[in-house]
Amino acid sequence: MSKKTQQPTNSIFDRDDAVEILSVAGEGLLRHNTLKENMDKEAAKPQNSMPGKEMSISNQGKSNRKKVENKINQMADKSDQILFRTKTVFPFDFFPDTITINANKIDIINAAFFFSSSTTSIPLRDIANVEIETSPFFAKIKIVNIRYPMEPLMMQYLHKSDAIRAKNIIDGLLVSMSQGADVAAIDPQKMQPQIEKVGEGATTE
Repeated sequence: MSKKTQQPTNSIFDRDDAVEILSVAGEGLLRHNTLKENMDKEAAKPQNSMPGKEMSISNQGKSNRKKVENKINQMADKSDQILFRTKTVFPFDFFPDTITINANKIDIINAAFFFSSSTTSIPLRDIANVEIETSPFFAKIKIVNIRYPMEPLMMQYLHKSDAIRAKNIIDGLLVSMSQGADVAAIDPQKMQPQIEKVGEGATTE
C-alpha cells in the first residue's frame, strides 16, 4: 500500500499568527466590556445632577432677590424724603391740617381735635389732577384721586404761595414719572428746584 502524502496547506497564517490574533481579540473584548460597564455606570447616575446648571439657577435666584431688596429699599427711601410740607392757617382753621409731599406719595393729615387726627395717603401714580383756587390771601387745593374721582381731597386756608408750590411740586413729580424718569435714582431733595420748575412749566402750558 502506498502511503498517502500529506499535502501542504494553503493557509497564510501559521500557529504563532493564530495565537497573536486570539490574544488581540481577547484584549479587544476586554476593553469593550470595560467601556460598556463605564457607560452603564454613567447612565445609572441621576440625570439632574448637573452642578453647573444648579449653580447657575442658584445665582439667578440670588440676583432676583437682590433686585427685589433694592426696589424695596428705594421705596422706603422715597417714603422718608419729604420734599414739601405746609399747614393750614390758624385761627382760620382752628385745628390746622397738614399736607406732606414725599417722592412717591402725598400725606394729608386732618386734625379733628386736640391730639386727634386722621391721615390719608395717596400714591403719586393714583393722582389724576391737582387744582388750586386762590383768593387775595389764601388758597384751596384739591387733589383728585383716580380711584375716587368724585371724592377729591381738599384743604383750604393755605397760604397762597404754599398752595402754588405744593401744586408745582406734585405736577413736576407727575410729569417726571410720565416721562419715565426714575425718581429713586436721584436725590429728590436736591432736585426739588428742578422738579418744581418742571411742574410750573406744565401748569403754564
